[in-house]
Amino acid sequence: MSEKELYEKRLLERIKDDSDSAFEEIYNRYWPMLFNFGMRKLNQREVVEGIVQEVFIDIWVRRKAIDVQQSLSTYLHSCVHFRIINQYKSRAVRVKYLETLKSQDSELGLTVEEMIQFKDLRLTIKGIIRHFPSQRKKAYKLRYNKGLSYREIAEVMEISVSTVEKHLIRAIKDLRVSLRELTLTGVLALAQDTLIWLH
Repeated sequence: MSEKELYEKRLLERIKDDSDSAFEEIYNRYWPMLFNFGMRKLNQREVVEGIVQEVFIDIWVRRKAIDVQQSLSTYLHSCVHFRIINQYKSRAVRVKYLETLKSQDSELGLTVEEMIQFKDLRLTIKGIIRHFPSQRKKAYKLRYNKGLSYREIAEVMEISVSTVEKHLIRAIKDLRVSLRELTLTGVLALAQDTLIWLH
């Protein structure tokens, strides 16, 4: 095992032990190269930024169970690559979905029951967000209501980018847990881009 692989393995072990500093180290080390990789593949700055952030959120949320067989760099690039593929696949579906949410018109394909479920889900999410701690709520709203990047949120809130990341990781995790029992087909994947349009 190379020195680099040993270093990465130690970082992952520290993350599994809930080390914030190890997570921040990985974030600062790999974020720029993953962003550049994504831009070469997709060339949509905001979308790529969101994809890279989702990869890091997933790393932290699944830190206890994550199993990296190859190098960490290869693993992270693969995660970004697969999310970009999914982005292409889901784009047409998402456009139709967002149009439906915006129009609130059952003639566009939603039954009356489904329309009621959509409205209930949006109200539920609003209620959950209202009970977030103030800093978490502010970070969440700046990201999903205002569309600010992580760096812009950090500047507005006068905190580090990694702290913004932690607030949003906790927010997404709380929403997942709170909505776990709901069964609205096609909505509860709860990817970040979907949540933008649910409140």
